[in-house]
Amino acid sequence: MKKLLFITFSLLSLTALNAQITITHTDMPNAGDSVLTSITNTIGTLDQTLTGANYNWDYSTLTYNTQQEVKFDNPFNFPTVFAILFNVLNTSYGRENRNFTAIPGVPITAAYDFLKESNTSLKQVGAGFTVNAVPIPFYYTPNDFIYRFPMNYLNTDSCDYQYLLTIPTIGDYGETGHRVNVVDGWGTLITPLSTYQTLRVKSVITSIDTLYYSTLMFGINIPRPTRVEYKWLATAKEIPVLEIDANIVGGNEVISNVQWQDTLHQTSNVGINNQTLNNFNASVFPNPCDDVAFLQYNLSATAKVKITITDVLGKTISTLADENETASMYLKTINVKELHLNKGIYFVNIQSGANKEVRKLVVE
Repeated sequence: MKKLLFITFSLLSLTALNAQITITHTDMPNAGDSVLTSITNTIGTLDQTLTGANYNWDYSTLTYNTQQEVKFDNPFNFPTVFAILFNVLNTSYGRENRNFTAIPGVPITAAYDFLKESNTSLKQVGAGFTVNAVPIPFYYTPNDFIYRFPMNYLNTDSCDYQYLLTIPTIGDYGETGHRVNVVDGWGTLITPLSTYQTLRVKSVITSIDTLYYSTLMFGINIPRPTRVEYKWLATAKEIPVLEIDANIVGGNEVISNVQWQDTLHQTSNVGINNQTLNNFNASVFPNPCDDVAFLQYNLSATAKVKITITDVLGKTISTLADENETASMYLKTINVKELHLNKGIYFVNIQSGANKEVRKLVVE
């Protein structure tokens, strides 16, 4: 009898250890919180699409390029222009966006996201750009719902979001998007830091940008590549313990960013601000293209950058840049016709020192 009771207790304990968790608003951050993360742009031979019930994900072999502190600022601490529009009545906290989407011809030097948390959701209510040293806040109408609570395995939700802002001396810029969230897995996640019981959320975001240049009386629509976000959430961890972001390019997922919660790594007493390596997070869009494409990338530190386009045999077709650039978000134009690119597959190579990323470009 005692043996039977012991076996029953053991089975119950094992079931508890592997039970599905539920994520609620209490597992999200609070104003004033900060979380240290490590960042890279590759997962090697691992497959981010694999998932399921009671799944075991092993990402323990990830190695970082960069470390960053994610801060959630209190609305009382926002810069004055932002604080007027986004306050404690409509905003829970703000967060710097280090990977914001560049706008052709618009010199954006910084971006900020404004978030509202409630018992039922976490949503983005607005954002702010700094253009020519001028902070410009704007609303999302309707809002972008990042999560809905409580969150359990197989939950699905979606939303449409939109924003429009006027940029002085330039014109109007807006984005219309659609988000679909699916809780497509639960189980055990291993990262270089620790082991967690998690829910996995897959988000697919499609969007189109509209830009009207008032001085030229000319407007364009810019279809953005479909974005896919994989987020592993654990109780009381505030942000995903692991997030993998990708863009759909030529029907394939191309990873742009990998970020996980971590502790400070120091070498020879060098602090976090001195450890940052350039993590380009490069993307090429629209892709395929037949006229003009854009290369977007982020430079986290001043460095010499070389950008080339090569064919499938490795022959250099064109050099887009070979110069020193300061830390910022960049958007460079690839004029297919001017470069005389025939239909086919090409590769856009961006390199700074030992850091290199390659993105495929399909010309139709």
